[in-house]
Amino acid sequence: ITGAQRLMDGGSIPPSSTSSDTLNAMNIIRRVLGATAVITGILTACGSSATAPTSCPTDEILPTMNRYVEGSVFIDTPWEPAPDTDLAAAINAGGVACAYGIQEAEVGAAILWTPSKDAFADRRVQWQIDGHRKVDVAGADEAWALEETNGEEQHLWALNLLVDDVWISINATFLRDLSQAQPLVDVAMSVTS
Repeated sequence: ITGAQRLMDGGSIPPSSTSSDTLNAMNIIRRVLGATAVITGILTACGSSATAPTSCPTDEILPTMNRYVEGSVFIDTPWEPAPDTDLAAAINAGGVACAYGIQEAEVGAAILWTPSKDAFADRRVQWQIDGHRKVDVAGADEAWALEETNGEEQHLWALNLLVDDVWISINATFLRDLSQAQPLVDVAMSVTS
């Protein structure tokens, strides 16, 4: 085993075995590790991509929810997702699912934040099958909406957004269209930065 291999495995090199080849290998490893630290620092300083919250944000979401549904609260929900659903995909990918609204009136929103663009991509075909259509949403890299029009009544049931590497899913019982949804979309995206 060479000195370089011993260093890479977390070991040390006995002083008696430090040949010039070993010292050269150690210097190369130090330079690589130093360059890695510099690159990591530069990338961090240049800004990072969005990150999904790890718990349900209430201070940020509830003021906006109350503009839609007065009296909205955070609804602590013991989620039991059915297989092959957005909820299951989000939770299985390390996401968080949060419900807000008035539980007794069955009015509100469920918002999922998932740190996985792959989970978003995996659900895309199912959304198309279910009738979602691709839409433009400011600040999102990609968005899919499930809307329904019944006579003069219009309803936006679900909106799935990809913001950097975060999948945000907004499912609501009170939204008519994308423009009405924008304040909720904006606050849902704001908690990912």
